Amino acid sequence: MSTGTIEERQKAKDISWLMPSIDIEQVLARLGLEIHSRAGDEVMTFCPDHKIFTGRQPSHPKWGVNTTTGKTQCLTEGRGSNLVYTVCRVLGYEGDGAIEKGIRFLLGVEGDIDIGKLKIDALINAHTRLQTHAEMTKKPEISGLEDIEKGMETRNITEDVYRFFMHPPDKRYPTNIRRETVDRYKIFLRTWGQYTNRIIIPFPHKGKLVGFCAIDILGKSAWVLSHPLKTEKDYKKVLYPSNFRSDNYLFGIDDCEKCPDSLVLVEGAREVMKLSQEGFRNTVGILGAYLSDEKMKLITEISPKHIFLMFDGDRAGIEITDRIHDKLARLFKGHLKKCFVPIGKDPKNLEKAELEKLLRK
Repeated sequence: MSTGTIEERQKAKDISWLMPSIDIEQVLARLGLEIHSRAGDEVMTFCPDHKIFTGRQPSHPKWGVNTTTGKTQCLTEGRGSNLVYTVCRVLGYEGDGAIEKGIRFLLGVEGDIDIGKLKIDALINAHTRLQTHAEMTKKPEISGLEDIEKGMETRNITEDVYRFFMHPPDKRYPTNIRRETVDRYKIFLRTWGQYTNRIIIPFPHKGKLVGFCAIDILGKSAWVLSHPLKTEKDYKKVLYPSNFRSDNYLFGIDDCEKCPDSLVLVEGAREVMKLSQEGFRNTVGILGAYLSDEKMKLITEISPKHIFLMFDGDRAGIEITDRIHDKLARLFKGHLKKCFVPIGKDPKNLEKAELEKLLRK
C-alpha cells in the first residue's frame, strides 16, 4: 500500500458533480469494504487509508462518506477528505494524472473521461431534481376558497347567529362584539357541507384570502345529536382547512400600521375583532398557542415600538404568555409587556376600560 502524498485542494473537496455517477456500494466493495451503517446521506465503514496516516488498521467503522457531496470524514482522527483523494492514496495514484485515475476507478471505466461533461450532466440532473422536489413539495391550494369568497359577498347573518358572537354556547361571559364589527370582517354562516352550522371567519393576508376558520354555533351536545355516527371525542369547536398552514400567518395583519407605537398579540380572530372594535387597531392573532419563526418575521415587518401580550385568563393563557415573552425577548429590543386578563375571562370578554387599563405602558 502506498504512502501517497497526493495534494488535496480545499476547493475540490466537494465532488457532488461526480457522485450521481458513482455506485458507492460497488466502489467500497472494490476497496474490500462494506457499508456498516447508513444515516441520511452518510454511509459508515472502516477507514480505508487509516493505516497510511496512523500505521495501524482501523478497529471500528468510523469512516463516513457523504453520498451527495463525496466528502469523507474519519471520526477517529477528525480528518476530512473526499472520495477521489482517498482512492488515490489507497491505490497509490500520484502525479499529474492521479485525479483522473481516481475518478476512472470510482466510475469503473477505462480510457479517457470528459470531466467537463460530467459536471454539466450533474448540473442538469440537479436542476431536474430541484424542479421535481418543488413540484412534490408545492403547497396545494386550499379547496373551497371560491365558495368562501362567494359567502363573503352574499353573507347570511341572522340575529340568532349574531347572538352567538355575543354569547357562545357553554360560555359564561359574552364576547361583546358588535354587529357592525361582524359585518366589517365579512363573517357569515355556512349552511351546507362540511362546515354546516358554523360561522366562517375569512383570513385575508396581503389582500388575498388565504384561509378561514369555521366556529361551531351548536355546542357539543347539539353537534353530537346532529352527527349520529360521531362521538364527543370527534367534536371540534373550531375547524381549519386541512392544508391551511396557520404558522405562516397573523390574523389582522392587513389592518396594522407600519412601525406603530404599539402592537397587541392575542390568540384568535375574535380577540382581534374585539380589540380592533375598541380602537386598538394594531392587534394580531397568532392563531393558536405557538409563535413560529414565520410569524416572528411578520412581527419584525410591522416593526412596533411596544408589544403587548394578551391571552386568556387561565393557566394555559399564562403559560402561552410566558413562552412567547421569552421567545420575543431574544429578538425584540423594544418594550415588551405581559397583560394578565382576569381569571376565567379572555380579551374578547373585556370592556374598553378594562382593555385600556391592561394596555398602559
